[in-house]
Amino acid sequence: MTVVLAGNWPASLTAGILLLSRSRSFGIPLTVSVVGDPASLPVVQGPAVVHSHVLSSCGVGRELGQGPLVVVPGPPTDPVLMCLQEHGQGQWFSVDSAGAGGHPATQAFVNLVRDSRANARHAAALLRRLCRWAGVPAEPALMDVLFGAPAPPLTRISLAVRSGQAMTGEPGNPITHILQSGGVDCPVLQGDEVDGQAVFDAWKNGELADVLACFPVGVRLGIEDFLEAMWILVEEGEDALLPLVSSLGELIGTLVLLPPGCMMPPIDAAADSVANGLVRVLGARGGDVDADRSLLNIYRFLGGKFVDHANYPYQLHSEKAPESREERWRWFVESVLRASEHMDDLWRAVMDPAS
Repeated sequence: MTVVLAGNWPASLTAGILLLSRSRSFGIPLTVSVVGDPASLPVVQGPAVVHSHVLSSCGVGRELGQGPLVVVPGPPTDPVLMCLQEHGQGQWFSVDSAGAGGHPATQAFVNLVRDSRANARHAAALLRRLCRWAGVPAEPALMDVLFGAPAPPLTRISLAVRSGQAMTGEPGNPITHILQSGGVDCPVLQGDEVDGQAVFDAWKNGELADVLACFPVGVRLGIEDFLEAMWILVEEGEDALLPLVSSLGELIGTLVLLPPGCMMPPIDAAADSVANGLVRVLGARGGDVDADRSLLNIYRFLGGKFVDHANYPYQLHSEKAPESREERWRWFVESVLRASEHMDDLWRAVMDPAS
């Protein structure tokens, strides 16, 4: 039996891989061909992390024991693309892998670390200590997740802690262990957009006293010392540091809403897998950095063929590849998913053409 597939490359290759795998499992001889020249394969370049059982089952970015986690390495200077939802069916975002930071708050922290002034380095050291108490290593990629992932603040905290655990190999303590009281509502630190200058003003006026009282003495003094150091720098004209104050203020304001001793809201399996995969992609070296070519290699390994044209091919998803890397990854994962969803119909058409 022979079947010819037409559509965009990820959809056609995925359908071919699944057809060949299923036919072999039943011992049915089947020849699968894809219409097109593999030289025209669009590049879907890593680094990227996504939770997709279809891609993983097709051998793309698969790691032993990691289930549907797909980790595709790439150039260390390129941002890591991520999606917290299964099959990449949500908002994609990027985190920096070169150590400079992608989010303005992360960039402000990196600038503090690299600053030659003693008070700037002191502020960076205080923030690293606060991050250590929270269980989040002060790694720019993790801080990009903490500050910039498209999720509520508590979810971002949980994701960063999960990535930190994967990075250090330590189980750590629940972040709520640094709360000795809670349930405090502070309008300055809560809302859609926290203003860094307003945080400073509220701290100077004593409006953050109830918020700071939620923390043990060591943590409270660390926060106040950090605010003092940052205030001096901002007064010297370092306005680029304000996003860091805003982002930290938002996280603290959300954290103190919780009662002491409570549990953080759990993150779903896809988001947890992606948080774990971030550390893996940061350390990934070598391998195939083109996800589309990984599909092509598996298809060829299974005996898939190519033809220039066909009179009656089975038509699959045919949307063309977008230009931007983020949109191309979204297109790639969606095309693969659509091909898998049509697998049963395609199999019936191959096995019983008259129907």
